[in-house]
Amino acid sequence: MALMNKSVKLNKPMVEVNNLNVKFDKNHIVHNVSFTVNEGEIIGLFGISGAGKTTIVRVLTCQIEKKNWNGDVKVTGLSPANKKNHPRILSNIGYVPQLELLNLYFDLSPLVNVEVFTSTYGLSKEEAREIAIELFKILDIPEDVWNKKVKHMSGGEKKRLSMAIGLIHKPSVLFLDEPTTLLSYLN
Repeated sequence: MALMNKSVKLNKPMVEVNNLNVKFDKNHIVHNVSFTVNEGEIIGLFGISGAGKTTIVRVLTCQIEKKNWNGDVKVTGLSPANKKNHPRILSNIGYVPQLELLNLYFDLSPLVNVEVFTSTYGLSKEEAREIAIELFKILDIPEDVWNKKVKHMSGGEKKRLSMAIGLIHKPSVLFLDEPTTLLSYLN
């Protein structure tokens, strides 16, 4: 697995990973991975299928229990090893999963999807709508699908909606797992 690091500016560390190892039973998935992402930096994890890229992201986004990993890991200065930190970490990060099935309600419209997710951050429906419209325009989600059911959207539109949901609360760190999957299939 290779790391690509595009530095925009060097500031405080937002993600720190030192000697991360992840095991499930006898399967050692991630071996001694270390990297730091400073504020303003963009990095990409590259590797063959099964190299552990998604597993690393899942550790950083509090989705894998500490019993399955070891190493020194911090996200926005907080360790996901401590479950008490999970709410604060999750409020500081955005996450766009590889599969939209994991973060979209297919029987609701894109606008209602955003309302549902923004409500978890205490935002009103009006604030949610403003944020949704701003993000939909930035992400080029056509206005004629904003009120359609998600299940009727193209694959690219669903991926961009998933990205909008990852950005709704203006996170300090955004994790994108396979962000370009399906983008070329826009109708």
